[in-house]
Amino acid sequence: MKRKYIILFFVVGIVTVLSGCHNLSLGSKSLQRTLRHQQHRATELTENLCRAIEINNFDSLWEYTQLNKDILFYIYKGRKLVYWSNSWLSSSDRTMNYVYDQWHFAQWDNAQGIYFRKRIGDYEILVAVPIKYNYLVTSSLLHNQFIAPFYGDERWRLTYRQLDGSGVPIYSYDGLYLFSILEENSEVSNPQTEVMNNFSYQAIWAADQQKQTSAKAKLRMYYIITGVLIGVLLFVAIFSLVKYRGFRRMKMGGKFQMVLTPLVLVILLSIFMLSTEYIRRLFIETQQLRLTKKAHYVQMALQNMYFWNLTLSPANTAALNIDLREMSFVYETDIHVYDMNGRLVGSSTPQLFDLGLLSRNVASEPFFSGNATMVQYEQIGNVRYLSAYTEFINGNYAKIGYVALPSFISQSEMTAHLENFMAKLLPLYIILLLVSILIVWGISHMITSSLGVVRSQIKKYRPGESVKHINYEFSDEVGEIVTQYNQMMDALAESTQRLARTEREMAWRTMARQVAHEINNPLTPMKLTLQQLQRTKGTERFEEYFDRSTQLIIDQIDNLSHIAKSFSSFAKMPEVNPTEVDVAAKLYSFITMMRNNPSDIPIRYVGPESGVMVIADAEQITQVFTNIVRNAMQAMEGRENSDIIIIMKNASKASILEHDLDSQKKWMKISFSDNGPGIPADMIDKVFVPNFTTKNTGAGLGLPISKNIVEGSGGKICFQTSEKGTTFFVYLQKK
Repeated sequence: MKRKYIILFFVVGIVTVLSGCHNLSLGSKSLQRTLRHQQHRATELTENLCRAIEINNFDSLWEYTQLNKDILFYIYKGRKLVYWSNSWLSSSDRTMNYVYDQWHFAQWDNAQGIYFRKRIGDYEILVAVPIKYNYLVTSSLLHNQFIAPFYGDERWRLTYRQLDGSGVPIYSYDGLYLFSILEENSEVSNPQTEVMNNFSYQAIWAADQQKQTSAKAKLRMYYIITGVLIGVLLFVAIFSLVKYRGFRRMKMGGKFQMVLTPLVLVILLSIFMLSTEYIRRLFIETQQLRLTKKAHYVQMALQNMYFWNLTLSPANTAALNIDLREMSFVYETDIHVYDMNGRLVGSSTPQLFDLGLLSRNVASEPFFSGNATMVQYEQIGNVRYLSAYTEFINGNYAKIGYVALPSFISQSEMTAHLENFMAKLLPLYIILLLVSILIVWGISHMITSSLGVVRSQIKKYRPGESVKHINYEFSDEVGEIVTQYNQMMDALAESTQRLARTEREMAWRTMARQVAHEINNPLTPMKLTLQQLQRTKGTERFEEYFDRSTQLIIDQIDNLSHIAKSFSSFAKMPEVNPTEVDVAAKLYSFITMMRNNPSDIPIRYVGPESGVMVIADAEQITQVFTNIVRNAMQAMEGRENSDIIIIMKNASKASILEHDLDSQKKWMKISFSDNGPGIPADMIDKVFVPNFTTKNTGAGLGLPISKNIVEGSGGKICFQTSEKGTTFFVYLQKK
């Protein structure tokens, strides 16, 4: 068992080592590419500087050297430094290899990198490309990380020694060796822990973490609340869009909320961000103004103390350090003094320069710009701070040097100030957001509620019911809609009453005409028969004619009785009671009875005689068959070779879809075909209309009654017609 664990640990160790080597190899390739790009860029800029120096165009040096701030330039005339593009690199003028036109590795006080020397006439250009910070002072804010645009692991170290196997060598673009990358445990460093008694840089070693932690905790909570609130709003918006299948199909209230809520959210977030940016700028401007005033006070104090001095030199350093130290306690700031050549001659905290945190050259911009007083951002590593610069003047107001007052208004301090401000401001914005959402939803509900009342009233309205007005007290657009609705409903009610009255009158007139027409048809032959009977009275033909006349009158009375019965049936129109019926037995019984018809029209039947169960009205389904067959017989009356064919079979899929029936159910189809003259084209749409008939007898109610019975049972009745005959189809649902 122990052996297994030993093997497992051994494998894990090998994988870890290989993984570390692999990461180091990949990182070195990326650094190599970036380094060569910087070398090419530095070479191009150096050529521009050389051309500017050749034509004595020294005014363009600043423009060229600021094109890439990650590349530093130093110009010497002899042994004297006459120009520098940036002052953060410490000991940039230390003794180095004086080989020209070739890149070398350099170890400065606060960084590691490569440099390049170029000679042009009396001038010498030193180009430095810092790669990694290398501070000896330990601090949470000062890490020895790689400098942009270089990226890599902080544990990797740079060394000028070329090692075999333990590191990765880095070469210049011309193939010359520059340095190697090592893991940190390959070369042990001895960082120092230094506690300085200063004012401006105390934030590097000690910060008020308690306040920052408290503000961050509050901000984190407020961010979570805001995120949850925005997430809920986003979920509701997506759910609404999915539910209504797009914005255009949403209800009006939802559209108001969907548009106004994000608008309010964007406005509040914009105001909050602008407020934060304004506070940040105000904080910086306030610190800059305070630092500028402090620099002015220090300038006047130094003017009084060094009233008779004409120059500043290293001979003044000891006295200056003591005076600056005392003044730093009075003005609560560090003070650095530089001579006319930009070299440090005194400081209240010389340890900063001894440890390589700061360069001994004054910042390039205030030195070469000529501005009497200015405030700018500087940095130690990646930590930015403000520094004020002013002239060191004597009693004659002659400039004898420069004074620098750094104020460590660090990013962490400014961030803490902003976090405290946001921690106080965010709750107010969250409350405003909630209140705004409630107001938006309330307004949208108020706008749409009145429209909802109009919608519900229209939905509930039924013709013939009493009209109910909507009460709305306001005279806005919704009020105008409500007023128009009330007026429209009044007009509609009046129009409905007139229409109903007109329809009743028309129905009575139509019915009266139909009844008069149907009754008048039998009365005419009856009248003529009686008149003829009167004329033959007392003659020999009276007896013979009497028998024929009485039979004719009886037939016409039967016809009147049939008409009365048809109108009575249509008036009653009994409700359909669908039940389970053996339609085959009903149909076969009906056909057997109808084969003995007085017209002697043959009726043929194809289908089962029983056992077909469907949903239909058992009492009224035979009436459907009777009406259809009787119409067929009347249509073929007097025609030769008349024939009726009745077929019962299961409905096919094609016929089901053709007649808009539910294809998931089973249907039985019964067809009644005749070879009569067919139905005229202009009368096809009137076949199932009550009171319509093409015969001299009948009320035209048989087929409308049949349609009511079939459709009331859940089926369908339809027909096809041509000059060769007509076929009626009855579809009934199978059980």
